[in-house]
Amino acid sequence: MSFSFTDNAKDTADDISITLEDRSGQWLHDWTPSKGDVITASIIHHDGAKTQSLPCGSFSIDQIEYSYPPAVLSIKAVSSSVKKSASQVKKSRSWENVSLREICSDIAAGNNLALMMDTSADAYFERIDQIQQSDLEFLRELCADHGQAVKIQEGRIVIYDIEDYEAKAPVMTLEISDKRLLSFKFTSKSAKVVRSVKVRGHNPIKDETYEGEYLDDLEEGSERYEEAVEYLESQSEAETTAKERCIESNRKEVTGSVSLKGDVSLAAGVMIDCVDFGQFSGKHFVNKASHKVDRSGYVVSLELGMPQGEKGKAKTRKKSRQSQTTESGEIYYDGDAHY
Repeated sequence: MSFSFTDNAKDTADDISITLEDRSGQWLHDWTPSKGDVITASIIHHDGAKTQSLPCGSFSIDQIEYSYPPAVLSIKAVSSSVKKSASQVKKSRSWENVSLREICSDIAAGNNLALMMDTSADAYFERIDQIQQSDLEFLRELCADHGQAVKIQEGRIVIYDIEDYEAKAPVMTLEISDKRLLSFKFTSKSAKVVRSVKVRGHNPIKDETYEGEYLDDLEEGSERYEEAVEYLESQSEAETTAKERCIESNRKEVTGSVSLKGDVSLAAGVMIDCVDFGQFSGKHFVNKASHKVDRSGYVVSLELGMPQGEKGKAKTRKKSRQSQTTESGEIYYDGDAHY
């Protein structure tokens, strides 16, 4: 009856949902799957003379639901690469004289996962501690503080530089008049957007204290800041950590959601260029792509975020438009694209 696939750019495991009609009763009896069974899924999309496919990956069933009337079996499954030991078991351990890549390699090997480092960045630590955290929780926090994102996909841990991906060419140019566009909503907010981030920490091995601060010059007038006290390896790490936490927080300033007719090229981690959307025009990073196929057709819904550089351009566009404002005032885009 329906199939959905949620593709996340980072942090959250991918998942699928399947709804099956069961008029003959076989899904309740002979065909009933078990929790832990593995499903390998793809979307095959026929568009006129062209056929395209989207390999979704392999997923482990974690929920089975049967309802009546009508007789329907619903299955939910998560990426089979994510083991409970990696995401739920709390651990405490230490590394000494180690690089970020070596830590990633240790955690991948310890969870029977391959490692793909799609980044040239690295960092060095004289000592670093994992204290009562799962492997994935620890790895995500460590990588985020060095500008890296973590995705678990097809039996491997993928580490990539978010800013590198944000700098890639868009896979699609989406105009507001595009007939593929079903609905959209963009939001610009100040909540949780910070003017600066300051971190301060002590290195007990060197008996030295470091302090780093990063100021976001795109947030003029904001007085908010965040301060964290923790272990820091060096002055360089203090400055890097402050910068990355500020940038990551402010990625939530301008967000959007877009629904389009199905397109297998739209995946988490790609860029799309939105044209003629006022101050929201520009390149957007796809944080999540949700593909859904049912009896009414194929739709993909995207959750978007605007990179810092694009926000600077958007504010320039807004100021330019404000200088020509008429009595009709500002335009706010929200809802059905075809009006």
